[in-house]
Amino acid sequence: MTVNGALGKLEPHDQRSEDLAPSRFSGGTLPVATRYSPAPGSGGTAGYTVVDSPRTNPYRDKVVHTYDDSPEIWRRVLGDTCLFEWGVYEGATRALSLGEAGVRFFDRQLGLAGLLGADRPRIGRMLDLGCGWGFLCYLLARRFPECLRIDAINISPRQLDYCARYLSDHDLFDRVSLYLCDGQDVGLLPDPEQPYDLVIVRGVYTHFPNDVYEASVSALAERVAPGGIVIISDTLFRGDPTGGLDAYVSEIPDEVDRLACGNRKTPEYFAGVLEANSFEIRDMRVLPSNGDVAHWFGDVKANIERAFPEGVSGPVEELRVMADNMSAALAKDQVSAYSIVLRRKGDR
Repeated sequence: MTVNGALGKLEPHDQRSEDLAPSRFSGGTLPVATRYSPAPGSGGTAGYTVVDSPRTNPYRDKVVHTYDDSPEIWRRVLGDTCLFEWGVYEGATRALSLGEAGVRFFDRQLGLAGLLGADRPRIGRMLDLGCGWGFLCYLLARRFPECLRIDAINISPRQLDYCARYLSDHDLFDRVSLYLCDGQDVGLLPDPEQPYDLVIVRGVYTHFPNDVYEASVSALAERVAPGGIVIISDTLFRGDPTGGLDAYVSEIPDEVDRLACGNRKTPEYFAGVLEANSFEIRDMRVLPSNGDVAHWFGDVKANIERAFPEGVSGPVEELRVMADNMSAALAKDQVSAYSIVLRRKGDR
């Protein structure tokens, strides 16, 4: 359907003695981390592993900054699940929380991928590319109990620290491995001889400059098993007749790059990169509907204004402004959330 490597260096880092504030990245080598078993009664958590890569990404600092606020602030904004990728409200018989709507959306995607029925394929290894605050890793572990190896990557030390604590609280560290790893460096994850049967990429590529997006998809294609499934959710903008975005103008002027989402992409470009890298698009549709995405933004804005009546700054304020800006664009059909299901073609 068309819409008109080698193992990296892994070194030790101990959370018990070092602060986990995000490292600033400007093309150098990041501190490198590995998981440890916390001392009994210490209150510590398991950690994560940092994949050391020579590849640079000048935009990385902006994304890390976007998620540098306390997780408790984000829980007040997004609810306890901290899911940050829309929700499906249509057809509900009662008011839904942000978390419930988000789970309904993800389950809808799993259904479109053929992963909810009794005859679904068994999943041996999976990757959560851009694992956020960790709830989706938890959900994946519950949805696929036979999968004993779940890898989850992120470039935010703040989020990974919270993920580690969250997954430890749910006794999932025997199945989930966390990595501080740029999305373009998935080829450096361990054990390339064991390909991924399922990959989840939700709300991640929206942060990537085009060259990083293309590098990530290319690297991912080398790590997915033939016939493997990739599920994507991303925000895509309507292009002009030439396929560009020159005609798009934000309702609220883009005085800042809100939430590191300034690297806008069209559906045609997005799909073309996937198809050029041995992925077959099995399903690509607007989901959730524009109305449901606007509903999600409205709920988030209400949470922000209720939690911070005196106002707020930084990324949370950017999200509050984005709620109005995106709702206007959704109403004009200038932008939509897209659900995409891919199958890796048979040759590798």
